[in-house]
Amino acid sequence: MDSGWRRLGLAVGTFVGGLALFALGWPLDSWIGVATLGASAVSLLFLRSHPWLSLAIAYAALTVDWIVGPNLVTIFVLANALWDITERGSARTGRVLMISSVGTVLVFTVVGLVVERDVQGVLLGVQAALFTVVPVDTAMTVRRHRQTAAAERERAEQTARLAELDQRAAVTAERTRVARDLHDLVANDLSVIALHSTAALARPDDAEAAQQALRVIRQHSVSGLTEMRHLIDVLRADGHSDSPAEARLDQLAALVEKARADGQDATLRVVGEGRPLAPAIELAGYRIIQEALTNAGKHATDQPVEVVVAYRSDALTLTVENPVPGSDVPFPFPGGAGLVGMAERATLVGGTLDAGLEEGRWRVHAEIPL
Repeated sequence: MDSGWRRLGLAVGTFVGGLALFALGWPLDSWIGVATLGASAVSLLFLRSHPWLSLAIAYAALTVDWIVGPNLVTIFVLANALWDITERGSARTGRVLMISSVGTVLVFTVVGLVVERDVQGVLLGVQAALFTVVPVDTAMTVRRHRQTAAAERERAEQTARLAELDQRAAVTAERTRVARDLHDLVANDLSVIALHSTAALARPDDAEAAQQALRVIRQHSVSGLTEMRHLIDVLRADGHSDSPAEARLDQLAALVEKARADGQDATLRVVGEGRPLAPAIELAGYRIIQEALTNAGKHATDQPVEVVVAYRSDALTLTVENPVPGSDVPFPFPGGAGLVGMAERATLVGGTLDAGLEEGRWRVHAEIPL
């Protein structure tokens, strides 16, 4: 309703303004001029609702007004209609109005040359260009700038959304890495501590066994504290710690020896010629073997564990096998954080990992392409 009243006020103001110009000396040669002025004012009432009809009335009013004597108000009404329709319309609308405006200029130029019969007639075409081509071209420029600004805003919003998603993904990846490292670096030592403390409690009268369990517990407590400090240093340095180098495959012999010292019957066999690999592959392979040995110690106590590392030309394969007591019944391996962590480490370096019961033996097998 408010916009309707505004349009009505604009139309009345336009008509009154034209009459005021007449009163101030701008001639209206006949009542036809008053009628064209009124038609131009009426066209403003439905410029937004029926733009093409409004433009046609403004064109017709100006054409008639030009014949009986041009009126400044009708000229401005037509220029306003051209600008409004072009600015609010599509690019195709702008092209159509530009073509029609150029055609109008050509017509006025020809008429001027015919009437004046000299170069002065071109001025009529120049005048026509001022109230047709200029408003259309200006509106097209404004619309292009508005669309460009809108596109830039949308692009900025998309960039901000992508940056937020990247940040969330980075935070999630970092949390996953920290959780995986916590499990690999600390949970293994805690598992050994829990197993040996349980064994010591089960034999309270065996002083020698208790002493041996305490030695293992102390060793793994110190190891867990060292690994925890290393992880804290990494977190504080944003992943650029000055701590010792990451675990490597050439340290597997020491890892297996450590498992034997903890009471596991573990053996290591290397197939092929060992060679330095990418640091990410070295770390992933070491942690997979470490976690598999820990799982074997928890779920297959006192069973022999065989670790096989095979260096092939195109891949590195890691296999950890151990017998499972009571394997004549299904073995519902829980698939906890350890197994998930091993699979994630293999996937991160482009490899695969399978774990399951095969012919009474629990087998963890990872293959990493080189």
